[in-house]
Amino acid sequence: MEHQAAPATPPISPLAVGSTVRIRDGSGKFKCRAIVATIGEGNSVSLVRDDLAPVPLGRVGDFLIAPLFLGVGRSVKECESDNPDDLMELLPFEDKNGGETTAEIYKSQGDQLLRISDYTCAAAYYEAALSKIASKSNVSIGGSCIARRNGDAVIADVDCIDDNQYDVIFMSQDGEEEEATISSKDILCSIWDKDETYLQPRCLLNLSRCLVKLAEFDATTGIVGCHGQTKRTTRQEKYRSSAVLGCSITITLCEYYRESTASPDILLLDSLILKSRLIRSRSFIGRNMLRNAMVDAKKVASQNPNNKDALKLISEIKAKETHNKLLDKKISKEVCRWVKKATTTAEGAAAIERMDDESSS
Repeated sequence: MEHQAAPATPPISPLAVGSTVRIRDGSGKFKCRAIVATIGEGNSVSLVRDDLAPVPLGRVGDFLIAPLFLGVGRSVKECESDNPDDLMELLPFEDKNGGETTAEIYKSQGDQLLRISDYTCAAAYYEAALSKIASKSNVSIGGSCIARRNGDAVIADVDCIDDNQYDVIFMSQDGEEEEATISSKDILCSIWDKDETYLQPRCLLNLSRCLVKLAEFDATTGIVGCHGQTKRTTRQEKYRSSAVLGCSITITLCEYYRESTASPDILLLDSLILKSRLIRSRSFIGRNMLRNAMVDAKKVASQNPNNKDALKLISEIKAKETHNKLLDKKISKEVCRWVKKATTTAEGAAAIERMDDESSS
C-alpha cells in the first residue's frame, strides 16, 4: 500500500440508539463496525459488533478473490464500551448510499479503511474495485486473462468462447504456444488492458494484506464454507488460501506487465512482486506449508539480502520446522510406547492378533 498519512479520525457525534459507528477491538489491533444498542450513564455504551467476514458492498454480488462465507451476520457479538476514544464515526464516503463510482475511487476508499485497520470493510472496497476492471465477465475473444493451470496462476490468450468453455493459448516455459480448452471455473480474472497505473495488482495486493490480517482475528468455527463449498472448518484457512491466490495473481500480472508493456515501471512492479511474496509466505506459514513459505521468503532475501521481513520469515519458518520435527518424534515415541504396551499384555496381544486376522481375511 502506498505510504500516506492515515485519515483523520472524525470526532464522535452524540450517539443514538441504532446508529452505526466503528469500534476498536480490545487489543487495539483492528477496528470494525458496530450498531449502538443501548446508551447508559456517563460514557457507557452497549453495541452489537458486525461479523468480521467481508460482504459485497450493498450485500449484492460475489467476490473475485475473498471468501464469501455462508451465514455471515447470523452470529453477532455484543460488546461494551465506556471509553469514547474506542469509538469513531464512519468515514464520510461510507454514509453515501448507492451511486456508481470508478475502480480508482473504490481503491482509494479501501486504502483509507486499511490505514485505520478496518480490514473487513477495506476488503469489500478492494473487491468492488476489482469487479470494475477484473471481472470474469470481462473476458472476451482476443483478450487475455489469468487462468488456473496445474495449480498455478498463468496468462492465457482467449481464442474462442463457447458457453462455459474457453479455447485459450498458454505460453510454455520454453516459449512454445500450447492450446487448451478450459472451463469458466478455471478463469481466475480478466486483465484490464487500460491499466497504466497498475491498479489491478495494487488492489489485489492490498486485498491479500486484508485477508492475512483477518485470518489473525477471525477464528469463527463451524460450517463456514463458501457458496458451493460448505464444510466444517475455520475461516482462517479460507482467508489464507484466498490471500495466496491474490498474491499469486499479483505476481503473474506484474511479470506480464514487465514483458508486454512498452515502458514498464520496473521499480514499482518489482516492489509489488516483493511484497506479494512476503504476504504469500506469511499465508503459507499459517497453512503450515513451510516449504512453499521458505521458497518465497528466500527469493526475497536473495534479491534483497537486508530485507528484515524476509529474514524474520526465514527464522520463523526454521523454528516451525524444528518444532514440527520434535512433535513428530514425540508422536512416534508415543506410538511405539503404545505398541510395546499392547504387545506385552494379554489383552493387547489378543487385540493385535485380531487385527492380523482381519487384515489377512
